[in-house]
Amino acid sequence: NFDTKGSGRRIAGMVGSGYMEGKMILSKPALRHGFKNESDKKNTAIHEFVHLIDKSDGSVDGIPSVLLEKQYSIPWIDLINKKIDEIYDGKSDINPYGGTNRAEFFSVVSEYFFERPKLLAKNHPDLYNLLEKIFKQDMASRSLSRKKVKIGRNTPCPCNSGKKFKKCCGRIHYN
Repeated sequence: NFDTKGSGRRIAGMVGSGYMEGKMILSKPALRHGFKNESDKKNTAIHEFVHLIDKSDGSVDGIPSVLLEKQYSIPWIDLINKKIDEIYDGKSDINPYGGTNRAEFFSVVSEYFFERPKLLAKNHPDLYNLLEKIFKQDMASRSLSRKKVKIGRNTPCPCNSGKKFKKCCGRIHYN
């Protein structure tokens, strides 16, 4: 049973089991917040998706066998244990929830990897390097800019219709 009652219980997301196997359930506010705040190293969608990846080999254990090449398995487990100890000792900037168990650690550091890759590479180079191998992505070398371009009401519509924004796609935007 999944208990959602009680003080302090706020469910942001979860991975299903049984008839919901392979499905991810997310709260809309948590989903929006995760992508709106790109500096907090927290993103519910990334977190729960990583649990799905982890679960694809049959167990949610923090060891993503489908992505992790065999030669990195032991170094990955050793590093998880070391980093969880650092969390418990208060010597880490990794979200303390990552210290819960290996599965949560993998999801929490994946959030960090995708949200603040340069900071992770600086503060935890060994962890960054293994996550780079797992995800086959060098996130720290990417330049991700999420600057919003303000479209004025009288600006030509970005859909290239030739109409003003307010008379085209802006109708949806302003209603």
